[in-house]
Amino acid sequence: MAKTLCKWRRNDIATDLKGLRKLVKKPTFVCLKCARVANEKKVLCSGSKLKKEA
Repeated sequence: MAKTLCKWRRNDIATDLKGLRKLVKKPTFVCLKCARVANEKKVLCSGSKLKKEA
């Protein structure tokens, strides 16, 4: 994937829904700019680790 999830558009989502599901399943990171979540920091433009709730 060449661009971050933060830059995906509707067409990108429709074209690669299977890939999107793989990236967002069991998220551990959140983008501090747009609040998108993912399981890899590298797919977000400003990723930060999600903290586990107590």
